[in-house]
Amino acid sequence: MVRKLLLIDFENIQQFDLSRIGGDVDVVIFVGTGQKNIPVALVAGTQKLGNRVEWQRVEGSGRNALDFHIACHLGRILERGRGYDCYVLSHDTGFDPLLKYLGKQGLKCRRIGNLAELGVGPSATEDAKYKRVVDVLRKSPKRSRPRKRATLVQFIASLFQKNVSPMEIDAIIARLRANKLLLEHDDTISYG
Repeated sequence: MVRKLLLIDFENIQQFDLSRIGGDVDVVIFVGTGQKNIPVALVAGTQKLGNRVEWQRVEGSGRNALDFHIACHLGRILERGRGYDCYVLSHDTGFDPLLKYLGKQGLKCRRIGNLAELGVGPSATEDAKYKRVVDVLRKSPKRSRPRKRATLVQFIASLFQKNVSPMEIDAIIARLRANKLLLEHDDTISYG
């Protein structure tokens, strides 16, 4: 059985819940030098994974410094013999050309925007919220649907009277993408 390796760009995505990932997933969380605070709930949640989680503090700063560390890690996985299917958790589309190249070299890898795309199932509450968003978007005239990610985030928050966490909103958007109900390119959204 091939294991999964989840590489998290913590500069890009800080809110995620690892409590429902499977036992076949190893995690490396890349943290930038400018990130001084990590939420206690996140650290406590990752401790449950034991030695399946690793925190990597990126030394030095600069544009894309963290991204280069993730790229280097993926290169090492490729050279070791491809023992993993790799997933990069990031909204940064700059990873896509590299991941496509690595795929041609034989390493199964792709970028995901949320853990839902990794196959982590939603809770019943998350599922109900997702279905409500889908219903409202389908009933909305096409010209009035949000066209930017920030607008979609505000739309979803207002739909639930702001009684929804940013993590839940990201999960809903990721499910919409995974189910091909929306496409996201350079922060612009179109609907399928």
